[in-house]
Order: sequence, then structure tokens, then C-alpha cells
Amino acid sequence: MDDDKNWHREDDLFAEANRWFFRLQAEDVSPAEKQRFSQWLNDHPSHAKAWHDVHALMHALQAPAQASYNARAGDMRRPAYPGRQATPRPARGGGWALGWVAACLTLVVSAAAYVKGPVLFERWGADYVTVAGERQSITLADGTRAELNTDTAIKTEMAAAERRVTVLRGEVFLDIAKDARPFVVSTSYGEARDIGTAFSVRKGDGLSAVAVESGIVAIRPTFGPATTVNVTAGQMAQYGSQGVTVPRGADLEKDLAWRRGQIVFHQEKLSDVVAKLNRYRAGRIFIVNPWIADEPVSGTFNIDQPDGPIAALEEVLGVKATYLTSYFVALR
Repeated sequence: MDDDKNWHREDDLFAEANRWFFRLQAEDVSPAEKQRFSQWLNDHPSHAKAWHDVHALMHALQAPAQASYNARAGDMRRPAYPGRQATPRPARGGGWALGWVAACLTLVVSAAAYVKGPVLFERWGADYVTVAGERQSITLADGTRAELNTDTAIKTEMAAAERRVTVLRGEVFLDIAKDARPFVVSTSYGEARDIGTAFSVRKGDGLSAVAVESGIVAIRPTFGPATTVNVTAGQMAQYGSQGVTVPRGADLEKDLAWRRGQIVFHQEKLSDVVAKLNRYRAGRIFIVNPWIADEPVSGTFNIDQPDGPIAALEEVLGVKATYLTSYFVALR
């Protein structure tokens, strides 16, 4: 009960510090208000801590907000039509505070479109797509069973010479149907050729990975040495700009836990945990206080309940989650 009271007290103080932060940026702030703020700040150490937390939050928001704000500004400066210049809007007064507030509002209102721009492009040419938090099981024309993880887009082609699945983004698990035609799974980093297998292919930023449940997969990278590497059942390998890594033992219970609706962590840094959880959310979790980023996390979470892991992190690590909106969650 005392812990609940403390959490509510911290929330109230954080909200109060947040109000002071924006009030002090206003042009009409009075000397009397500044004096009241100074008195409030020195009344209790918890006030100073709340003030520090607000500053840390604003610092964490500044980079993505400015990026989104700049992107929007760049769009406004581009010609509206070929040969016709867009008319720039006159700048209004308001100083740093209004500019900062505008940047934050731009982040909240348009971050989804800004961040998802490449996503929409990848989905445009896909045959099958899942959005954040969604998983889907399908059967391809040749009888192959495909399970799409969250935020995944694939393109399929069943030709006379070969069967091909292109992973545009995300992760897919394939249980290959028997067929005389070879089955190839490609990403921009290389190809994984089936030799009677069930396996997953994940495409990330700068790297793809294969985890083999049964059979053998032959990987031929786009970059690096022109060699083919065989990955056998129970192994995984990664391939990217440097070629293919040496196959190693895979933790299939962990790596393929998403197929049963779970995500598993074994002593992983909080920053890495947050990055993985963000794949399953429509919005974003971000870390405000950098000193908690390396905290180790272990646990199994249900990915169909996106707020469950956040509550667990609060309980286990003692961090505090602040919901800025239903899409943005700050950990401090």
C-alpha cells in the first residue's frame, strides 16, 4: 500500500515539474512565478528529483522531435508541383519555447508517418503483411506453411523453375512443402536455399539471420566472400555486409518463442529488451535515464499483451513507466 502511495506521489510530482518546465519557457512568466518555482524546487529533495526526471525526458525527446520537425519542414520547402515553388509560411514569434513545443507536438502527431515511411514502401510490394503486434499463418500456393511474425512483409513467386519468398522486412518461419522445385528465401543480404527444411529467416537493420528447426539451409550471401554456408538443424547463422558468420548452436525455444505468442529474455540489457519489445508495439518505448539501459532482464512475456512487459519491468527492475500517450512510453 505504501508503495502504491509512493508511485502516485511520484506521478503527481512529475506532472507538477512538467507544468513548471513549460510555464518557465513562456514569454509572460513573471518574477513572482520564478520565485515560487525556486521555493518549490528547494522545498524537498523529491521535487529536485522530479525536476531532473522531466529534464531527462525532454532531452530524450529532443532528437526524435527535431528529426520529425526537420522532416516536416523539408517537405514544406519542396516544390508542391514540378516547376512551381511552394510558398513558405511566415515565421511567427514565440521564441525557443514555442519552437520546442511545436517540435514535440510534431513528434506525437506525425512520428508514426515519419518513422513508418520506409515501412509503407516495403509493404507496397508485399503479398502478405503483418502490422506491429500481429502474427499470421498462411499456406502458400505450393503447400508451404508460412508463419509471419510481427511487422513483417513478404513477397512470393511460384515459378516453373523455382519457388521464392522475399522477406522485405521482419521475420517468417517456413515449413517447406515437398516439391521438385528448389525453394529460395531471399533478403537484400543474401539467399537461404532449402534442403528439406523448416526454418526461420529474419531481416533486420544491416543483418539477416536464419534459424533451422529441421533439415539443412544453404546460405549464399550478397556481400563478402562468394561462398555457400550450410546451416543444419539446431543451428543459426547471420549474414550481412561482411558475409556469413560461422553457424552456431541456436536456442530455438527462445528464438522461435514468438510462434507460441511469447518473447523470452535471458540476462539481456534493458536497452536491447526495449528494442525487441518495440517490434510488437504500434508506438514506442524509450529509455529516459541512461543509467538503467544496461540493467539485466530475464523473463518470458506474452507478446499479445503489449503493456504486460512494461508492468513487469516496473515491478522487477523498479523503473517507472510514464505513458505520454497510448503510443509513447518513457522508462525512467
